[in-house]
Amino acid sequence: MKRFFWAVGTTAALTVACCGGCDKGKNGENPNNGDASQASAGGPIDAGVAALDAGEWTRAYDAFSDAIAADSNAVDAYFGRAAASLAIAEERYRLAEAAATNGDAKTGTAEAEKANENFAKAIADCEKVLELDAKYADAYFIRGVAAQYQGDWNAGIEAFTKCVELSPEHAEAYHRRGEIYDHIGDYEHASVDRKKAAELGYRDPDGDEEDAPNNVDSESQTVEE
Repeated sequence: MKRFFWAVGTTAALTVACCGGCDKGKNGENPNNGDASQASAGGPIDAGVAALDAGEWTRAYDAFSDAIAADSNAVDAYFGRAAASLAIAEERYRLAEAAATNGDAKTGTAEAEKANENFAKAIADCEKVLELDAKYADAYFIRGVAAQYQGDWNAGIEAFTKCVELSPEHAEAYHRRGEIYDHIGDYEHASVDRKKAAELGYRDPDGDEEDAPNNVDSESQTVEE
């Protein structure tokens, strides 16, 4: 059974690695009780993993959708599709930021709306993952990332907290929760979380403590012309 481990940069860059037998996603348990059908070579889940690894988010989304069509309880397929939706949302977020920076309010608003649509898809699939397997830590992580981008600070803190409860060595979850605490002015908790993330080996890829994503609400991307 494959697992997906996420390293999501704080400026919306997302890279994906897939590792066989990794315990990050499921806190050391097999969510499908040894069902080999999901891990069969050449199947839709394998195709989705390969697409994620290649950064082909739409192809990954479609492959995982095929896996879900074949098995409505394929928990890893729901998680993979959530991951693809998150990556698409982050790309749209970057396009919205770029358009807003260039004074193109119309494009910025449209891209922000598409980002939010894909964040919603990611959250919906994570809800399905957790319905099937309440201990799938990385589903909470994706929920937290989506909440952070959308400026839902309480939801982000709640999701990252649940993630580290299930996966105590999930360094980036601590770091991201610390970013939220810092943003809302809770500097004591921010310091604790960042220290914990560093102890676990997390290093901010940008090296900038002020680069946490902001709300991608459509109105926030509008630029006065």
